[in-house]
Amino acid sequence: MEFRMGMSLDVQTQQTMSTKASPALIALNNMLVLSTQELQQLIQQELEENPALENVDVEPEEACDRCGRSISGTICMHCAQEDLRLAESERNDYSAPGDDEEFDPLMMVATPAILSEVLLRDLRASLPSSEYFIAEYLVGCLDEQGFLDASTGDIAATLNISEERVIDVLMKLQEIAPVGVGARDVPECLRLQLRRLDEEEITHPFVEKMISVHWQDLGEHRYGAIAQSLGVEYEQVVEAREFIRQYLRPYPLSLSSDGNTRTNYIMPDVIIRDVEGQLEAEVLMSERSFLRINPLYQTLSRQSASRDGEISSEERDHLSQYVSRAQMFLTNIRQRRETIRRIAVYLIEHQEPFLRQGVRFLRAMTRAEVADGIGVHESTVSRATANKYVQIPNRSVVPFSHFFTASLNVKDVLMELVGNETTPLTDQELVQLLSAKGFDVARRTVAKYRNQLNILPSTLR
Repeated sequence: MEFRMGMSLDVQTQQTMSTKASPALIALNNMLVLSTQELQQLIQQELEENPALENVDVEPEEACDRCGRSISGTICMHCAQEDLRLAESERNDYSAPGDDEEFDPLMMVATPAILSEVLLRDLRASLPSSEYFIAEYLVGCLDEQGFLDASTGDIAATLNISEERVIDVLMKLQEIAPVGVGARDVPECLRLQLRRLDEEEITHPFVEKMISVHWQDLGEHRYGAIAQSLGVEYEQVVEAREFIRQYLRPYPLSLSSDGNTRTNYIMPDVIIRDVEGQLEAEVLMSERSFLRINPLYQTLSRQSASRDGEISSEERDHLSQYVSRAQMFLTNIRQRRETIRRIAVYLIEHQEPFLRQGVRFLRAMTRAEVADGIGVHESTVSRATANKYVQIPNRSVVPFSHFFTASLNVKDVLMELVGNETTPLTDQELVQLLSAKGFDVARRTVAKYRNQLNILPSTLR
């Protein structure tokens, strides 16, 4: 009996290629999506965890506002060199940082700006240089709630100047700061808010007089006495009180439960300014503090390669790990700033009518269009503009998303039509009027926009 067994072993090997994001790219993407406040928290966490990274205070007058190095004339050679290096890294799709020998140990990256720095920067742009020291003193006198923690007379005596000069600078501070900041007491804080509301055409006939003259009575709920003094009905005083509760707040800044300052004021990530007729974009970064590699760690890391007997392998690994981590962190901050700046410049080039003349002139634009224009992936633009704000030339602070919301101009026209109507206009009539102004929208779209704007139907208006 003969048994025959045949066995066939067929093994095939096939190579495939797939794209995998590098750790550096993942870290950059995670950093891009952070708001300025979240980035500050991330920097603080990194400073606590990485001994190779340090925060250095530098006088802004002595350093480049981007990197902290001394400048020659008006040119920072280091920043020019870094821009070339950054352009090269972007062509390589944000590849990992170069080798240690290509890394400048003195590289410094500005940290995000804080509110006091933004105030000083705006004050310097609004005041003659002779008043800078007054502005710095006033900002230094602001307490955690935004009040001026000193009288103008005491400040004048301390600085040995006239009180009129102090008051002039204080008025400029109150004008450019978050509404209410720089007030000397709660009534002044409320009056500053009323003036800002008046610019938005939100007014009340006698609230300001109630605050200025009857503040004590208001706090003690003596509404009858207030009504008699002002010659109005009791119900009108109660209505004024509700106006105050709805639109005003007693403190310009408030403290959260953990002691951190919070405010309704939104600090912009980018400022777009009109400089001698040209719009320019600036990514807000600190002028007073900078991140850099710890010089001792950098020196030891370089020496570890040639001093095998003096540095143990554990020490060498420690130096390499933390220096490389700090290097990547600084590079990502710089790339984040440059990406946001390039997006802002592109928006200036293509949305200048909106920036100069208002939302009525907003052009329909997508993130994909911006991405194609600056040579990055659409997801990069989405991350770089998420949770971030832009201060436009009229000093309004708007989210980046405004530039990609084409319906804003239609809504603006819709509000104007409803605001000027003599008899209530139906949605179909609004469609026809919008069409005459060059906006081709359907009736159901008008109804949707009307609901979003809290405008009642014509039958209820």
